[in-house]
Amino acid sequence: MIPRERRLAAAGLFAAALCAVFLNVLANRHYRRWDATRNKLYTLSEPTLFTLAALDRETDPVELFVFIGGGDPLLGTVKQMLTGYQAKAPRQLVVRYLDPDRDRAELLRLQAELDVHVGKAEGGRILSDAQIVARHGKRVWYVKTDDMIVLDEGDDAKVKPRVEGAITGAIRAVLSTDRPRVCFTTGHREASIDDPGKDGLSTLKNTLAKDNYAPESVELPKNGALLKGCMLVAVVAPREPFTAVDSQAVVDAVVGGASLLLSAPPEIDLEKKGLVAHGLGPIAALGGVQLDDAVSVETEPALREPSSLGLVFRAKVGAHATTDDLRKFVESRGGGEAYVPLMYVRPLRRTNEGGIASSALLFSSDKSFALFDIGAFLTSKQEPQKGAGDRQGPLDLAAAAERPRLAGGARGPRVVVVGSSTPFLNLAYADPTPAMTFSRTLGLLWVSWLGARAPILDLPPKASVQVAMHLTEADISSIGRYVLVFMPAATLLLGGAVWMRRRTTEGKRKR
Repeated sequence: MIPRERRLAAAGLFAAALCAVFLNVLANRHYRRWDATRNKLYTLSEPTLFTLAALDRETDPVELFVFIGGGDPLLGTVKQMLTGYQAKAPRQLVVRYLDPDRDRAELLRLQAELDVHVGKAEGGRILSDAQIVARHGKRVWYVKTDDMIVLDEGDDAKVKPRVEGAITGAIRAVLSTDRPRVCFTTGHREASIDDPGKDGLSTLKNTLAKDNYAPESVELPKNGALLKGCMLVAVVAPREPFTAVDSQAVVDAVVGGASLLLSAPPEIDLEKKGLVAHGLGPIAALGGVQLDDAVSVETEPALREPSSLGLVFRAKVGAHATTDDLRKFVESRGGGEAYVPLMYVRPLRRTNEGGIASSALLFSSDKSFALFDIGAFLTSKQEPQKGAGDRQGPLDLAAAAERPRLAGGARGPRVVVVGSSTPFLNLAYADPTPAMTFSRTLGLLWVSWLGARAPILDLPPKASVQVAMHLTEADISSIGRYVLVFMPAATLLLGGAVWMRRRTTEGKRKR
């Protein structure tokens, strides 16, 4: 008969094995990863999670071919990132790693299949022109090293990782089957998509192009007919008035099914001491909005920027489908209510003309006011003061509306009217502060909502990572002294002290 102690030991061993099996099953069903890096390099953003969730609707999986050698330091970062991707889409995302230096036979086969060109570096290593290739059906997208890493300016040898943006952009590129047109009007000194200056829209253009939009410029009234067929018509910061013919071309495009983005900041005429006429009334009416011939002035000290006379301030973000994600993000981090910075803002009035019910997206505080008498302010050169004819806040600064359905039951066009151009300009993309990041993110969320598409991929930049050190001759000499002189000398001194101590104490009887 088996002794009782052995039976208890066997039962305990069986119970421990059973617990281990259950823990593995639970861990497999509830897989969870933690990002322990200081800068959260491997934490997936909301646009990426949205893209991976959309893969479940695809019948064929997306394949990712990684052509990075084992000695490349970029491989570890890519592997860690793709592990998180596969955890969110285990069945619809297939990742294959191929070392060009070792798997040469497989490389030659895929070279013709994926049109990947290879060459040898000076050290004998094989390099490919595309480090990652995404494929879905017959659509193929290539990701190069320059797409995943950007060198920082300066002598610190730092890089900004953009691996997530490159991989998510490649997945979206092979999933997309169309490139909707986004038409930016010109002819009235609007902000240009080809202008790289701080008041241009070149960065917005590049962001849209990478997300499979087709941004283009359309001159009015010369090429007004080209607005037909545009998914979105964008009128951003015109400095000269629209004529009736110009406005009618935009109205016809929206009535025909195009969505509308109207950014109408106030333009001050210094010679005439007043605001430049805009002529955008018929266009703003498409969203049930009226544009005031005024400038928004914020008097709340906590919201206005220093030395801005109240013309540059933070606007509160209202509740809407286009702003909910941003508001939840701010609230989840204990930030309270969400605010975005704006510069030189025109106040709006929601009239709901033509039965178009609009919703406020941004508004100022109750201490703000709409300044109509611009001439007195320019003449005095002092801080604006509220006059008898000025409108008291809170002021609507941005509004959105959905127009009635089109013939045949198709979704009606969407309209966003903003009294400022800050969320779209290059200066918003060049400023890395969280407040300005929220501003440009909100602008991209508006564009995504207008096109009824997934959120545009504009991931916040990761913190720079040190990849090398620059040492001068003096630094090398100093290191040599520490390694060859100071450290051995310190070791000898410490060893000598221990030897002397032991010599004086060993062999003596303790009292």
